[in-house]
Amino acid sequence: MQEEVQRFVEQVRDVYRDLVTNRIVRGRALFAQFEAAAVAGCREGSERNLTERVNELAVAKLLAEDPYIVGPIEYEPPRLLPNGRRIDFVAARGEESIYVEVKTVHPRAADSEEAWQNYLRRREHHPANVHFTVEQEWMGAAIYGNAFASRSHFLGHALDFEKRLAMAKAIRNGPGILVFCGNGFTWRRSDLEDVADYYHAGAHRQDDPFAVMEAHHIERQAIRIVRNIDHFACLTRPVEQAELTGFAFPVRGPRIFGPLATGLVGN
Repeated sequence: MQEEVQRFVEQVRDVYRDLVTNRIVRGRALFAQFEAAAVAGCREGSERNLTERVNELAVAKLLAEDPYIVGPIEYEPPRLLPNGRRIDFVAARGEESIYVEVKTVHPRAADSEEAWQNYLRRREHHPANVHFTVEQEWMGAAIYGNAFASRSHFLGHALDFEKRLAMAKAIRNGPGILVFCGNGFTWRRSDLEDVADYYHAGAHRQDDPFAVMEAHHIERQAIRIVRNIDHFACLTRPVEQAELTGFAFPVRGPRIFGPLATGLVGN
């Protein structure tokens, strides 16, 4: 296992180190975080930190290679917000800034009888016209549990980013982008499409299996969604690979199944 980790670490260094440390302001700090996570290796729980650091490097590489971003790109500017909190990447663009936050969502739902019973209970709260069908013998409990947990993470990370983004935009206006990273298995781009469409339209999609449950949760908790995040993005990278295998921006769902009753299709 340690040999595999070392090979992976060397691949990451080859792909990212020179570009990130030369193009990104405070890129050396970002890479130092990766090196610290690499030292931890695969000790219990530490692989999650390593995954998060590599995903940040992958986004840094995307920004560094973007031909339309010619100004400085800084990693976690330390004096950006008055409360001391940070945003992962801030890129200068004319009189504006681009604010990019990177979040890795990697749920690990159990494939157990208890998890299967949770699925059976929760599917009763799906919209009548939507069927989320899985088979217990084919890891159905884990597949559903990961999708359910991911949905909660998407909303939680968006709400947290909204607060910091509002403070940043008050200082220097510009678009905010929230990049969600996954391995392509525990959740998929289509899961994020449901969230993105709800976030921008203010109404859940007709084909969203979690629409009713999420709406109930938001109402019960009196959650206020500011909706100041301009775009969502989806980065796919298997944990054993240094480079990403997919990137979608901006993420939106198919228009044909949009929230027709709200009159917001196409906005």
